[in-house]
Amino acid sequence: MAKFTIIIPTKDRGELIKQLLDSLKKLRGLETIKPEIIIGDNDSRPAITEMVRRSAAGFPLPLRLLNVTTPGKCAVVNEAIRCATGDILAFLDDDVVVHESWLEELDIFFQDSGKYLAGQGVIRIPSPEDNDIEILQLLQRYRTIPRLEFSSDVGELRSLNGANIAVRRQVFDRVGLFNERLGPGASGTSEDVEFARRIVQAGIKIGYMSRAIVYHQVDRARLTEAYFESLHRRQGRSRFLLNHHNPVRVIFDLCRVSAQYGVYSISGSERDQYRSKGRIYHYLGMLQAIWNR
Repeated sequence: MAKFTIIIPTKDRGELIKQLLDSLKKLRGLETIKPEIIIGDNDSRPAITEMVRRSAAGFPLPLRLLNVTTPGKCAVVNEAIRCATGDILAFLDDDVVVHESWLEELDIFFQDSGKYLAGQGVIRIPSPEDNDIEILQLLQRYRTIPRLEFSSDVGELRSLNGANIAVRRQVFDRVGLFNERLGPGASGTSEDVEFARRIVQAGIKIGYMSRAIVYHQVDRARLTEAYFESLHRRQGRSRFLLNHHNPVRVIFDLCRVSAQYGVYSISGSERDQYRSKGRIYHYLGMLQAIWNR
């Protein structure tokens, strides 16, 4: 049986970590699969660190608490990868909870899917928010909280969302670790997108784990105009680091999407309007990155 390591990066989110650990305690197969669990703390406030320690103390399996002072999610994750002993490394964001079958489904996926060295799991919204009309409307408008689910017959993917992924260790040996210039605490986003790009370029296949399910907590602070703008600006800065777009091209694209937004504001759907508005912030973020460079 392959050995699993579960890696959870976190910073100043003691209550969310407690909820995630409570869900991990209920996992089917926990006592037989016996995963190694590493909580990578990015130099949280002392009171939060103590809260995480108390939550970890009551866990049925040993948990490793790893403190990383270098800023950024990717710095934490990379240090955890170096310390991990597992053959398969599963990554969870600290604001999700897992379905009780999540661990067993990871095990089944990697036993049955020899051609896939990396897998992307399902990300849903928990109950009761998944039936709240207002929440669903805001989610559809802003798309600032991850949701990811495809038809079960989807096999291969070309990108990743780091809230729920699993990767065989040999992948890191071939393509390297996560880019520490990207992601929360650094550029803001896109560390998972860039990592997936390197995986695909190396000829490694990413599979869809259609039965490995997590539920992403709904933070209402993310369902606002201000957060929508902030997220897309961070995406723009991150994508500039990835692709180094020509400034003239960025300005051209900004003018193009601004005109498009004007048209959609008159006659388009709300989804069209917010897609264009997000792109405006995206290119403004790129221009800020160019200026700062």
